[in-house]
Amino acid sequence: MTTREVTFDSIEEVKKFVNQVEQYPQDVDVCCGSCMVDGKSILGILSLGIRKKLNVVIHDCRENQKTGTVLAAGRLL
Repeated sequence: MTTREVTFDSIEEVKKFVNQVEQYPQDVDVCCGSCMVDGKSILGILSLGIRKKLNVVIHDCRENQKTGTVLAAGRLL
C-alpha cells in the first residue's frame, strides 16, 4: 500500500487524475479526514473538495513506475 498527500486545484486536474487511475487494476482511495471515496470516481473526489490536502492510497501496489505515473496526475505536496 502506498500513500501520498495531493491537492487538486481544478476540476481538470481531478479529471486527469481519474483518467490515469482508471488505467490500473489496483484499488485507489482518496481520503480527507474520516471520509474516504473511490479514487476512480470524479464525483467522489469532487465531493471532498478542491484545494484541500487529500491522501491518495493505492492498494496492492509495489513501489514502482506505475505508482509515480498515477500520483503525477495529482500535485504532490
